[in-house]
Amino acid sequence: MADITWRDPAALPLRPLIDLTADPVVPPALVAEAALFCAGRSDPCGWLPAHAPPAGLRRAMQRSGLLDATDTLVAPPEVRERLETEEHAGLLWAARLMRALGRREDAAKLLWRLGEEASSPVRAWRALLLAEDGRQPLPPVPPEAAGLPVRLATALARAGHAAASGQPAGAALAAAESLAAGLSGDRLGVIARARILAVRLRCPGEPVPEADMVRAVVRDLGTGRDDFLARDAALALLRAAARAALHETGATGVGPAREFAGVALDLDPTGAATRLLAADAARAAGDVEAARVHYRVAARTGLAERTAALAGLLDLAAPTVAARGGGPAATAGTGGPPATADTGELVGALADLLASDRREERDRLAVLVARRPALDGTVCADAARWAVAVREPAAQARPLPLERYRPFLDLRSSEILDPVDSPPVAIHTPLMSYAAVLERREPWFREIHPQRATAAMFRDEMQATAAVYGYASGGASADYRTWLAASDGCPPEVRDRLANASDLPLLDRALLGRLLSAVGFHAEAEQILPGPGVPVRDPEGAYALASWIFAEQMLTTGHAAELEPHFRTLYDQLGDDVRYARTRVVTTINATVNAARRREPETIARWRKLGEEDLARYTALAEVSEFDAALMTSRWFRAMGFLPFLTGDRDLLRADMDRWLGIARELTGHDEHTRVIAADNYFPAVETAVRTHTYLGERDAALALVDELAERIDPIDPKTWLTAGELRYQAGDVSGALDAYLRAAHLEFPYGRISWFNAGQAHEQLGRADLAAECYRRSLAHWPTGVTPLRRLRDLHLSGRLPDDRGVLAAWAAGQPAWSRLPAFEG
Repeated sequence: MADITWRDPAALPLRPLIDLTADPVVPPALVAEAALFCAGRSDPCGWLPAHAPPAGLRRAMQRSGLLDATDTLVAPPEVRERLETEEHAGLLWAARLMRALGRREDAAKLLWRLGEEASSPVRAWRALLLAEDGRQPLPPVPPEAAGLPVRLATALARAGHAAASGQPAGAALAAAESLAAGLSGDRLGVIARARILAVRLRCPGEPVPEADMVRAVVRDLGTGRDDFLARDAALALLRAAARAALHETGATGVGPAREFAGVALDLDPTGAATRLLAADAARAAGDVEAARVHYRVAARTGLAERTAALAGLLDLAAPTVAARGGGPAATAGTGGPPATADTGELVGALADLLASDRREERDRLAVLVARRPALDGTVCADAARWAVAVREPAAQARPLPLERYRPFLDLRSSEILDPVDSPPVAIHTPLMSYAAVLERREPWFREIHPQRATAAMFRDEMQATAAVYGYASGGASADYRTWLAASDGCPPEVRDRLANASDLPLLDRALLGRLLSAVGFHAEAEQILPGPGVPVRDPEGAYALASWIFAEQMLTTGHAAELEPHFRTLYDQLGDDVRYARTRVVTTINATVNAARRREPETIARWRKLGEEDLARYTALAEVSEFDAALMTSRWFRAMGFLPFLTGDRDLLRADMDRWLGIARELTGHDEHTRVIAADNYFPAVETAVRTHTYLGERDAALALVDELAERIDPIDPKTWLTAGELRYQAGDVSGALDAYLRAAHLEFPYGRISWFNAGQAHEQLGRADLAAECYRRSLAHWPTGVTPLRRLRDLHLSGRLPDDRGVLAAWAAGQPAWSRLPAFEG
């Protein structure tokens, strides 16, 4: 169990279905507790529990990682010994246990082994159990020799089947009541009465039992934890009574529905199905906050119920449009302006919905499709559009966060996403680098691909995101060899070139190296390029060495790597051929960025002096267009702004910013290629200007720029929203910061763990510990070994601030891989 508890909080209340034990901290859901009850029964012909696991639950558990692929039965030795028997009563007991575990195929195999020579009670139970699993028609009520329990259970099954089919159930109910009369005054008689009432409440056309009658029977059953069958019967009755009350016309049933659902929840506090019922009752009563809590808990502790619970949360978060299928309908407001969407709940519910059981893909997407009118005006609009597109069988959809960045997987643009949902800048780097390889573009006098680089952590985050969404993809792997061989990864023509890279001309190798860096494999890019130890003999060699240094620079981001000797080695070998001119300027830019990392203003000053002459020489060349000259000038001044930033020369810093930002604003491009290049330059130009205004104490100007960047220039870039959140937070606007963090979190990749954690911190500051806990849980999904979000969950629990299912969340957190590394609680 230790190796799976971190995967899903549902593992805890469902634990008896995994290994026939219960967590000492978390009470199991009643449907799972039934397995413990059956395992401990000595009489296989006794009364069956009313509740059994849903038919597809074990498959859902496997897909969610709660069971391995073999799904081997884990049971105590004494149970295993009993399972090995060939005796008829033992086979029936084993079949009933398998059924209680949700192992319906195993149960059927055991039941078919029971021959006609078995005793009458055993044969009667076999017939009933096979019929309840849909393997044969329901049998008639067996003769007296079969015994009262199976006769009563069969009569109730026939009544329930008739009710479900819309047929009269009076005769079957009368037969059950007649049989139950034989138990009058017995404890089983009270249980039988409760079971009959529960079936009657589901039968159309039958007299509806009064609420007081339900209360009286539940009172007679009691709430003792030792009598499992009594609790099981009480729960069945209370659920049926709550549902019946909810279906009453008018508001007369709302009070009893909530009352009965509340008592049911006391009996089954971790049962997701009971939580869903309590949520519906609270929602009918107008208690939206209680409904949210119940839906949230159901989404965490249930598997079969998860989609319905998340649909309910979506409806509560975007309440102005009625849902059409896939969950309870939202009620529109009565006049006045439409309600504002609850962004925190909306983004969180959507994240869980898209990351849940993949077998129910079409069902889950139907939830979004039905709610598209309500979602279109929200941050989640792209998910609704995506859901509409990928329901087509030919779409071959990837999870939305990965579909946005599809060029980093297989070097192809998405054919599914609406253009407004595609990152307008980031995805072009691998696409245009790929085109440069295929077309053998020469880099001497123009920008052949975007300058935005893929961070060293990019592939790891991509792989983590794929894991969160249950997407087994070699194309999303952080392992180069896996990506290279994957059918949904490296294109065959690139794979062939990489296999024979040593035979390619140097320029082709350099272009391939740039492509590998563009998709995030910087170390592998270095391996196909000549390093600083190989002399530069021509412009191709210079560009190849520059590409090697670029890959090393990206690979060592965040480390004080000593790259200055490499830049000098390259620069000193650049000759007078005009094809060296651009490499000279770019070398001064990259060397300056490296020196700024190391906070070395003297080194930057040297490169700035050299670069001024190189920039003038390059921009004066006849081969360089006006567009490329302006682009390089903007790039160069942006890099050189590090010098006044480090020396404190505010006037020079402003002057540099006016140059790089002013030029970037005016550059628009004249064709598809130059328009992308201009947009690619504008993004870091504004980013750097935001940092500059912040440094100068001009927070309003910085916020205005970052809002422009996030809302107009690149609205699907999570880094921008994280920056906006940080600036808003520093300005004291915690609500605004939360909105920005949630927008980044909705994008999930490549900053999922940071975005969710920051959103959790903001929720905490705003007094929403329940939503904060949800955000920390999602951060840990991207980062299972993360200490910081785990610590916040632990501290929220110990300070008494965790939400309604605090026991489940706390026990789940204690099973996380990083738990042992947490510092002591300081609360």
